[in-house]
Amino acid sequence: MPKLICIIDMDKEKGLILTTEDKDGKILQTVKMDGEAITLEVKGDSATSTIVQKQDSVTVTCKSFVLKAETIEVTSTKASSWKSDDTFALESAKAFTVTTKDALTQKAAKDATFSSDEAVTLKAAKKFTVEGDDIQVEAKSGAVALKAPSVKAEGQKDIAMEGAQVTVTAKAKLGLKADGVAELKGGMVNVG
Repeated sequence: MPKLICIIDMDKEKGLILTTEDKDGKILQTVKMDGEAITLEVKGDSATSTIVQKQDSVTVTCKSFVLKAETIEVTSTKASSWKSDDTFALESAKAFTVTTKDALTQKAAKDATFSSDEAVTLKAAKKFTVEGDDIQVEAKSGAVALKAPSVKAEGQKDIAMEGAQVTVTAKAKLGLKADGVAELKGGMVNVG
């Protein structure tokens, strides 16, 4: 065990200062109580960690912060903010829930990916909008189904439907109209 230098300094203006120094390990530990704040500081050659507790705040400054517990609950009565200047990861071994009683915004400056090893359901009680420069919908093995009281497909330039077999069925009226030329071609055409 290294020999430590321990100092207790009591001053009516500076308050109480407890100092422990390990000269061999080059570590200085300090506890300061100045009447306004309690400051705990551990200073070494490569880093310094500090905890400052005031009557209305607690500030922790350090190189690495680790919190381990069986259960953790964090509650704030006003705004909360969490920011990382590097990679940010959230992981859960069981169900993961994100809930808000107001608007929810998710934004990425680069590519965004949403995936699941099982089913994915997107649901809106009102309007649902999908927008992009190029949108592709692909089903790897099953069918792509669109179902609504009314389905409208509109292309500013053109609309193309292609398949080994294409069927258009109307249970009531079927209308085909072209303001320009209308063409119907096939190796064999049956009408009637």
